[in-house]
Amino acid sequence: MKSARLLAVLLALPLISFAADRVIKFDPAASYIEVDVGVTIGDFTARLDKYDLRATAEEKKGIKSTVLTFKFADLKTGEPERDQKMIEWLGGGDPAGKFEAGIIALTPDGQGRVTGYLGMHGQKALVEFPVNVTKVGDVFTITGEATVDYRNWELKVLRKAGVIKVAPEVKVRFKFTGTLGEVVPPPAK
Repeated sequence: MKSARLLAVLLALPLISFAADRVIKFDPAASYIEVDVGVTIGDFTARLDKYDLRATAEEKKGIKSTVLTFKFADLKTGEPERDQKMIEWLGGGDPAGKFEAGIIALTPDGQGRVTGYLGMHGQKALVEFPVNVTKVGDVFTITGEATVDYRNWELKVLRKAGVIKVAPEVKVRFKFTGTLGEVVPPPAK
């Protein structure tokens, strides 16, 4: 009798549906990244026009991993001269950044914290911030805000003419909206 049950379970294994990680396909029109910068002569907001965000989720449990890569040339302040000065301040060339989440801790209602590493200017530093994740059907909406001190990446405080100063802490605000896509393929052997 026991062997018959075991055989029945073994035969049914291929029919059991296991939860799989799935790629999230983000909608650029419904998503944004903005950076609020404080300056003694007037604050401004820069917007990251282009970026690559890769994330996976488990359908019932939520977001599992995220990696965001971008180029600073795509961070637009509305003033081309100011944008060029930012590139020079970062060392010139084609500076890029990368944020990779290490821990995504969420409560069942979607409130939580993300901890990960932000790499830029040849340095990596730990960043932690609150996040809110909602899911309606297959659509995820991820919102959050992080305060980042650019001195953690060995960047100097910007000063001009001894009067103008850019605050070392900037606020990064974001909203990403995406839908569950295909199943993440297993790693190659």
